[in-house]
Amino acid sequence: DAGGGGADSLEADRPLVEDDILPDRQDDVDTPDGKISAEWMLLREHPNFPLPLELEPYWQDKFDPTFDELTLFRGPIKNVKQKMSEAVGILKMKVKVYQKEQLSEEELAKGTEPQYLDMDMLKRGKRVKYEMPDIYENFPKTDIQVRVYLLKAFQVTPAKIAEVSRHDSIIRMNLGRTTWDWQHQYDVVPALNPQFYRHAVIKATLPGAARIRIRLVDVAPLEVMGLKINNPFAGEGVDVGETVIDLEDRWFCKEWREETIFKPREVRDLYNAKKPGISVGKLQLFVDAVTMVESEDVKIKNINISGRQMPLEMRLIVWNLKQVSPKEGWTSNVRVTAELVGWGSRAKETDTDMGVKQARNAMFNYRIKYKGIKYPSPDPTFPAKDFLLRVTVWSDDFLGIQPPQAIAQGLLPLGEMFTECFQRNLGKPSPDDMEIVDMKGQNDAKEADEEGLKYPTKWFKLCHPGGPGCRNNKDFRRPGYDFERNNQCQIQLTVQVMPRAKAKAVPASLGFRAGPAKLKNPNRPPQPANPIFAPDQCAAYIVYTCKECCLRFRPCCICICCILIVVIFFVGYFYLKDILGLPPL
Repeated sequence: DAGGGGADSLEADRPLVEDDILPDRQDDVDTPDGKISAEWMLLREHPNFPLPLELEPYWQDKFDPTFDELTLFRGPIKNVKQKMSEAVGILKMKVKVYQKEQLSEEELAKGTEPQYLDMDMLKRGKRVKYEMPDIYENFPKTDIQVRVYLLKAFQVTPAKIAEVSRHDSIIRMNLGRTTWDWQHQYDVVPALNPQFYRHAVIKATLPGAARIRIRLVDVAPLEVMGLKINNPFAGEGVDVGETVIDLEDRWFCKEWREETIFKPREVRDLYNAKKPGISVGKLQLFVDAVTMVESEDVKIKNINISGRQMPLEMRLIVWNLKQVSPKEGWTSNVRVTAELVGWGSRAKETDTDMGVKQARNAMFNYRIKYKGIKYPSPDPTFPAKDFLLRVTVWSDDFLGIQPPQAIAQGLLPLGEMFTECFQRNLGKPSPDDMEIVDMKGQNDAKEADEEGLKYPTKWFKLCHPGGPGCRNNKDFRRPGYDFERNNQCQIQLTVQVMPRAKAKAVPASLGFRAGPAKLKNPNRPPQPANPIFAPDQCAAYIVYTCKECCLRFRPCCICICCILIVVIFFVGYFYLKDILGLPPL
């Protein structure tokens, strides 16, 4: 028993392995939608605060003991509620309160002089006498390199109301007599709510000039009658708003300077002197600082998230169209185009199904591929791109003389598919482990290629791009769409998104051409063909056209046949009557 108990005690004393008792580490995704993004991947180690760091309760207690500040005003304050807009400066100082020691009569009789005791230390139960502090010992003068990591501005009020859509945003900084200008290193950001994701480096000496002024500036040129001209009265641009950061509070906070490796992100309000007390926007950033001696060893963090995307490929299969509204009286020569809006690529198209009538499905079985799509969008300094697929159904002229007519059009949002593909394949190096994402909500109806691989499909209803009904509808007021009555056709699609590495491992041919994952040839009626190069196909098309013509004009054909029979009967009767002498009718 003693031996058994010893074994149990040794087993109990054995240190537990962390993986055995703790679950797998789960990262807290603090993005607005709770989904992983390129920004979160890059900056997830930096805590994110929705307010300035000096106002955050934890850091506020750390920053306060550094210096005591006194706001300076020139003359009487005109508006007490907005007095900070009238401030002309700040006086920084260190205020200490001491209590004069109370001595007994005997101590005074001996000639003992009363001392001044630090009240802060008295509260802690310690008697510390007054000593003249050495400001340079407590706050040594140091040359530092300040690194301001500019992330993005949002909820920005336009500086020029007449030109809301035109904004060229930059950042300018002032620290004492030192200035920094965005345009000296980077291109302007053409957006009202710009995404910067760049850094600024500026030198400082502390104690000294420590209040860094960060300004958001609009440098967009004026537009006069469609012509862009530089505004000679605007100087170097129009200030949208500014924020001020005190570097001394942070630098002389030991926890921030030495113990916090990943400096926290913060959101700061932007203010404009013309609109005192009113926030005109918000700027997200984080600040770091190192001594000039250590600046070469401590590398600057690269926060440019452009290039940190996952290359993806989207595959679109157009299967069939049904209930296609005719544009040439009875039939239409149907063609489908698809375009990723905002990506600069031309619209890709299927072949043409000739002579499609409303009672027959337009058959395609056509695969379209979009390669080189990067998620998130390639460059965050440009306005964010939506992953919208514009699908348009056209009716081509038979002879190709007249321009094509639009039958129907629709926008298909694919952002969730790209986001899901990015999240599900993040960190998977092998194509075997990568996953293909299909469109959500696709029904059980599946189409198969020649290799037997099935694809989930979904039907979409499309309306005419010019209005809720047909092309003759000129009433563009909000009609309240009724897709059952106003849709011009229905289209059957399959959409797949996958990483490029997975796409290379699982190749697929374009259209319905021969190759890997070949789609079945569409079961179309005979199509028009050249009578010289394809006489058999041309003859089949002529027979099919004559048959359709007879089916189309069946009542008329029956009436004509009946009339001919009656005419032939009477003609034959009168002819035989003269020859054979038949009795009259």
